[in-house]
Amino acid sequence: MIEVRYRVYGPLRDIVRCDELALQVPPPCTGEAAFDVLADAFPPIRAWRPSLRLAVNLCYVPFEVALNEGDEISFLPPVSGG
Repeated sequence: MIEVRYRVYGPLRDIVRCDELALQVPPPCTGEAAFDVLADAFPPIRAWRPSLRLAVNLCYVPFEVALNEGDEISFLPPVSGG
């Protein structure tokens, strides 16, 4: 297992009720596995999966990307402006 830091934004922050947390991700340590860990801890997040983008260390990446110990990840919901 590795520990990653999650940065949480928008409606996901409303569910998690904090801006940042650290969780252990089991092998295979991918963005998808990290999402599953977060969704297991906060089940309402699972409904957001189809519309989320993943960023690792401030770069957009596919959910299949391999994670490393200490990575900072964000699951970014859609944003609208006006």
